Amino acid sequence: MTLHCRPLLRTFFLWGLVCLVGAAGLACSKPNRVDPADAAQVRSIDATVERLRQAYINKNAAAFQALLMPLDSLRRLELEIERDFAIYDRIQLDMGIDRVLIEGTDVAVYFHWQGQWQRKTDDQPIRERGHAILRLVGHQNLAVSGVDGDDPFGMTSRRLTVDQPPAR
Repeated sequence: MTLHCRPLLRTFFLWGLVCLVGAAGLACSKPNRVDPADAAQVRSIDATVERLRQAYINKNAAAFQALLMPLDSLRRLELEIERDFAIYDRIQLDMGIDRVLIEGTDVAVYFHWQGQWQRKTDDQPIRERGHAILRLVGHQNLAVSGVDGDDPFGMTSRRLTVDQPPAR
């Protein structure tokens, strides 16, 4: 290669690099456009999950039941929650949303949880954790239509099956 071609090649390479960096910068600087309706729906889902958690830890049966759909399949859940409220004096529950799937008016909220349930007669609280799916229905006013997996509600029933002695 001749001596006078090197500066030309170097200039060409430098301008190519500048163009590449500039194009990458423009591609990354596009604003993330989130549909305001979608953002509002996600905030509504988050608020519903928080209202459910608050109703449970505050042992507010009326507020909890107001978030449930009037389904026979949820009656067992209501009874288990009432039993939790009667047996445990203090309930602490933390819930973290992992994923939300929305299909029309059906919403599936995948979440992890950890909690403590304390009775006055016990020195140590019961500590549990798990993963569950909260099924919600609706757009503006969401209601619980089911809970799948390791749900945190109904700890009394869970502990009774664990604490029972083995059958002979």
